[in-house]
Amino acid sequence: MKTHTKTRTLIAAACCLLAFDLHAQLKEPSPKEKQDIWEAIPVSATTNPLSPRKLLVFSRAWGYKHSSIPYGRELVRAMAQKTKAFEVTLAEDLSWFEWDKLKGFDAIFFNNTNNEIFLPENVRELNSNDRKAAEATDTRLKQNLVRFISTGRGLAVIHAGVASFRLWPEYGEIMGARFDNHPWNAGSTIQLHIEDSNHPLCQCFNGSRFEITDEIYQFKEYDRSLLRVLFRIDKHKVNLKNKSGAHLTDGDFALSWIKHYGTGRIFYSALGHQHDIFWNKTIVRHYLDGIQYVLGDLKADASSLPLER
Repeated sequence: MKTHTKTRTLIAAACCLLAFDLHAQLKEPSPKEKQDIWEAIPVSATTNPLSPRKLLVFSRAWGYKHSSIPYGRELVRAMAQKTKAFEVTLAEDLSWFEWDKLKGFDAIFFNNTNNEIFLPENVRELNSNDRKAAEATDTRLKQNLVRFISTGRGLAVIHAGVASFRLWPEYGEIMGARFDNHPWNAGSTIQLHIEDSNHPLCQCFNGSRFEITDEIYQFKEYDRSLLRVLFRIDKHKVNLKNKSGAHLTDGDFALSWIKHYGTGRIFYSALGHQHDIFWNKTIVRHYLDGIQYVLGDLKADASSLPLER
């Protein structure tokens, strides 16, 4: 009788755990949404790869997990399939950042990653030995990431990915900025000012203005002189006087840029909160060009531009 009771208890616990896991999983795009994503991808990449390319797409997030993560994952997977510009590996496991695996890739894509993604989410609850082991892994993988980028490979990051590694000072230097807040919540429509419509990563916008609806970030530790801004909020088309949380006095609300870190290449786009971003043809091309830039195939000037007044 006791055995049956114990078995029933274990089964019930397993079912509760399964239900929790299923509840925690993010919803995958519907067949219609997958078709929309596929149709938004260009038939061919902007430039042919100089050699076979491999891209690691990492989608781990702690704390707030964007529901658009599966959409970003599906977009890059389909992009690789349709354009043949690169081969993609989709991952959430840390083993991919061990050097023997990582060195086989040309670039990494942080797909709405968030917080301390090289640590367990429950790191504070671990016993002393397990916590020390986790922290040692975290340190080693960060060293691998720096080595990977600074010696000539690339990192592409979208939206919340800039809020990863909040406790690691060097990540701010790698990215060129850190997440501060989002004065414009999801569903906000703004006008973008494209800084140089002839730049290889800006030609997709077909002009100097572009309207977009998404959650819009503001950044700290940002220095325009250290990166090449691709687009920002058009300060002449938005009222900042009564906008709670918007505190940049110079109006330089940059939302996308490229830069170098060592001899490596960084691409960042703050867009990517809302699902429909991932079938917006212009933004999809923007992402693809950014990926080709960090892979080393799309050549682009990363020197800074002064802020236009």
